[in-house]
Amino acid sequence: MTDKMNPSLEELEKRRIRSLVASAKAVSEYPGVYREIKKMVLEVIQTPVEIGDYYKTARKISGLLEKMAKIDASSLFYYFSKSIDPLKSGRAMYFRADCVDLWEQLKYIDELRIQKQHIRLIQG
Repeated sequence: MTDKMNPSLEELEKRRIRSLVASAKAVSEYPGVYREIKKMVLEVIQTPVEIGDYYKTARKISGLLEKMAKIDASSLFYYFSKSIDPLKSGRAMYFRADCVDLWEQLKYIDELRIQKQHIRLIQG
């Protein structure tokens, strides 16, 4: 098997860091889109989504993610745009789980941004 098929732990860590950095760059380019993604994903996690609303909601989130992914295809936004979009590999039965996974990754992006840019969160 090739190294591409079985990357080392070190290579996986490098890819993860590149992905987070690319994602943070996308956030700085589109902060309003990022806030909208976070708002919608949190709503999906916290409240039930009617099956009739699934397609519209999933398409809207994936569209926002696609906009963020235009900055760099190695970002987390690219992966999740495909995973959530019902026209690609997204499925209703996994929608909430995908949103929970995405939410966890958004927290890592926020942590990276705080560490790199010394951003302080101010509650008001």
